[in-house]
Amino acid sequence: MMMTEDGGDWAERIGLMLPLRVRLRPWTVLMVTAALLAGGCSRENEPKGAAALAHADQSWPNIVLISIDTLRPDHLGCYGYERDTSPNIDRLAAEGALFENVISSTSWTLPAHCALFTGLADTVHGCVEMDRRLAESHTTLAERLQAAGYATVGFFSGPALHPVFGLAQGFDKYVDCTSYAELTVKVAGAGQTLDGGVVESRSNADITNPRVYAAVQRWLKENERRPFFMFIHMWDVHFDFIPPPPYDRRFDPDYSGSVTGEDFFIDPSINARMPRRDLEHIIALYDGEIAWTDEHVGKILGAIDALELRDSTIVVLLSDHGEEFFEHGRKGHRQTLYDEVIRIPLIVRWPGHVPAGRRYSDQARMIDVLPTLLDLLELAVPDDIMGQSLVPLLASGSLSHDTLAISELFSVGRELRAYRRPTHKLIHDLRTKQSQIFDLVADPNEKSPLGSMATDRARALFGDMQRAQAWLDEYRDRFPAERVTPVLTDNVRRQLESLGYIGGAAEPAERETP
Repeated sequence: MMMTEDGGDWAERIGLMLPLRVRLRPWTVLMVTAALLAGGCSRENEPKGAAALAHADQSWPNIVLISIDTLRPDHLGCYGYERDTSPNIDRLAAEGALFENVISSTSWTLPAHCALFTGLADTVHGCVEMDRRLAESHTTLAERLQAAGYATVGFFSGPALHPVFGLAQGFDKYVDCTSYAELTVKVAGAGQTLDGGVVESRSNADITNPRVYAAVQRWLKENERRPFFMFIHMWDVHFDFIPPPPYDRRFDPDYSGSVTGEDFFIDPSINARMPRRDLEHIIALYDGEIAWTDEHVGKILGAIDALELRDSTIVVLLSDHGEEFFEHGRKGHRQTLYDEVIRIPLIVRWPGHVPAGRRYSDQARMIDVLPTLLDLLELAVPDDIMGQSLVPLLASGSLSHDTLAISELFSVGRELRAYRRPTHKLIHDLRTKQSQIFDLVADPNEKSPLGSMATDRARALFGDMQRAQAWLDEYRDRFPAERVTPVLTDNVRRQLESLGYIGGAAEPAERETP
């Protein structure tokens, strides 16, 4: 009997029950066929999809999603960097699939993680500024997996991921790994923003990697439920660039100047006219933060291995945005949509299922991560997600759908939108109505915008812009974003109480510094 496109006849013959809209992946066909040829399939009556997950069957893979804040891909060895900043991440890439050309939804933390969790563009999920909160009407990745039977846990280490912004939706446990947990609750309780002031200064100076690792390790040892979804946010690559020894001198041991990585964003002496040697030291400190964080990535992966969970765990590692070191006259992020701040790494490892050591140059997007994970689990991807699965790319080496990447910045007075193809990019300022077009092949650093807007390429990009705006409008009409203020409303307060942030006799053990 021939296998139909949806796997139906073949699946019925061997007793598999597949949910509608799901097709067997090529590796699934190969694995099940091998089991049959080996003398039978012990799981032939095991239901697939949501029905199986509802029973929390331990045979389903765990998912560990690691987001390293502010990490540029071009500062990782596996992406071609000359410094040895990332041996553990490089090893993960060698054991999994690496996507070379991935674009974030924006250039800063809060909306990027909302896009990651919802699969929606920033102006569709609506959480584009620190005076917004992800509306409960949106369904997050954690909620989808929780409903399917997964245990869900999150660990965050920066202020923009605080539950007051709605990112705790769907997590059984959402652990604050900062050193100032009480401060954020106090500030939010007073109706003040977490963006600036004492919270910002405390977060920029915080060292969180040991706290994150200790909390992750503790949960892994204590948790008996399988499968689980674990989200891990790692903050320390974010400025200030103050890696502890020996990482503070690892990449620039001979520096004798006075510049440090402290107060990177607010120190006026760190500017585009600073001596080149001092800037090189700043970048070396940034690389030191990457290496410091990579050490803890290795520890987290080691903890998974120690529990013999490696083969049964999907590991996804990515960033939310990059960082600028005056490539376009600025420093930091959340100011532009050039590639140094919107290109991100993406690595996916699942032994025996995701091809190991493969690199993919097709353009992918932050919003594609959620549907890719659902597709790896052979769960139907609902139509309230704008992203599309990358599983066809893993399976066949190519994508048939349109991967136009839209990045947006509606914050700190900017109103920018970028439309990116693998070869060209248009950045449009909605306030001034001015546009820039870049040839990313001839000018990968985006230094020389094309002078004429009358070329065929320019016309094609403006056509992309019009179609993309219509696409955004369609989703905004279908799923209107609610403007929700991130304050301690009664509902948010109950959420924080349930997560152990307020109202308890003692702080959760996960917040203790190891």
